[in-house]
Parts: sequence; C-alpha cells; structure tokens
Amino acid sequence: MRRGKLVMSEIHVKTEEEAGHGWRFEVEVRRDGVVWDYEVTLSWADYDLWGRGQVAPERVVKAAFEYLLSKEGPGEILPRFDCAVIRKYFKDVDKEMGQFL
Repeated sequence: MRRGKLVMSEIHVKTEEEAGHGWRFEVEVRRDGVVWDYEVTLSWADYDLWGRGQVAPERVVKAAFEYLLSKEGPGEILPRFDCAVIRKYFKDVDKEMGQFL
C-alpha cells in the first residue's frame, strides 16, 4: 500500500545549485492536481552516504522524496529542510534509501 503513494506523485527537481557544503534544490511534487513546493539541501556527507558517488545529486534528492512519499503524504513533508533531518523522523532511512536509488 505504501508504494502506491509513489505512483500517484510526480517529483520534479526544478533547480540545483552548489551551496556551502553541498547543494540546494527546489523540488515540486504533484499529486491529484495539487502542487507542493520545497526547498531542500543535501550535504556532501549525505550524498556520499546515500549515492556513493554513483548517481547525480539530483537523483539522490529525488530518491529522498520517493522515500518520504512512501512514508507520508506530500502535505506532511516540511516545505524547507536539509536531507539529514529525515533521520530525525525515520531512523532506518540510511538502510532503506538504497532501494529508492
């Protein structure tokens, strides 16, 4: 059932720019005609942990949203956050993120 949420949502990474010790992204999620906008940062450390240098940073952020949307609705996701905060709410994210990449 949780995976069904992924099918219903479209995730678009609209912008990517280097910022501090990582990247800053603007992300849009669409579901059932409703659009949510987010500002997200991804540190080099989390990029290395989750992407292992094998995928683009944009793909890691998209996977982070796929992960979050498998756990909660788009309206429950903070509008502005750093990807590290995901651990605060979902302790197994580091173990589970690989299945979304």
